[in-house]
Amino acid sequence: MGSSVRYRATCWAFEELLLGALKKAVARSGCDCATLSGIDSTLVVAVAKSLGLSPRCYTVVFTGGLPRDLVYAEYVSKWLNLELRYVLIDYDYLRRTLDALLRCVGEAAHELCVELRNDVVFYAALSEAKRDGCRCVLLGSGGDEVFAGYRFMLELPDEDLEERRDRYARGGRYPELLVARCLGVNVVAPYLSQEVLDVALRIPASCLRGSGEGKAVLRELLARLGLEPVARRAKVPAEGGAGTDSVCLTP
Repeated sequence: MGSSVRYRATCWAFEELLLGALKKAVARSGCDCATLSGIDSTLVVAVAKSLGLSPRCYTVVFTGGLPRDLVYAEYVSKWLNLELRYVLIDYDYLRRTLDALLRCVGEAAHELCVELRNDVVFYAALSEAKRDGCRCVLLGSGGDEVFAGYRFMLELPDEDLEERRDRYARGGRYPELLVARCLGVNVVAPYLSQEVLDVALRIPASCLRGSGEGKAVLRELLARLGLEPVARRAKVPAEGGAGTDSVCLTP
């Protein structure tokens, strides 16, 4: 058996283990809603659908920017036959919610312009989910951190990458979880569940790097679930997906 074949077999085995763990975490959650943006949340939603669940999905759109998630969210909702609600926000919304957002995550925000225009996306989505009466919201939190989705992580030696992933898994900054607690919204982040972490942190770096885009195991699972266009999309942070990346939020 050639080295490339052995590599693929090893990665496939971990994909199967990860899919099984994700299914357990999602099934146990009992969530009826989900955020829908990039690769991470899309896989969570696709797993939910494979289990016979139909979570209502929320995608944030900043009307003053270029929301990159828009076309993908529409595609996913149609492919999986899920209800999709767009949460439209504008400059006025950003100004009105900044103080409340700072009360939720201010102490954890180190670079206000960057982090708050990212965090406001979660604030808007979870606020809308709360108004709609969602009993629980599925999140894609931890996808980048645990599965090497950040460019700088892919440039690390394997040993350093493993150490960084473990550190993020055990104590990363997840502003959406802070926002949810602040708003009183029940959320579940399957990638940060113990059964998923037990599998994820054993996955070799080679199965994460892929062709250099990161999160290769998540991308492969998405492709296997019929969502190839999303599996192959470039990584876009929350602010880029919603279109708030052109904004600088300051108190």
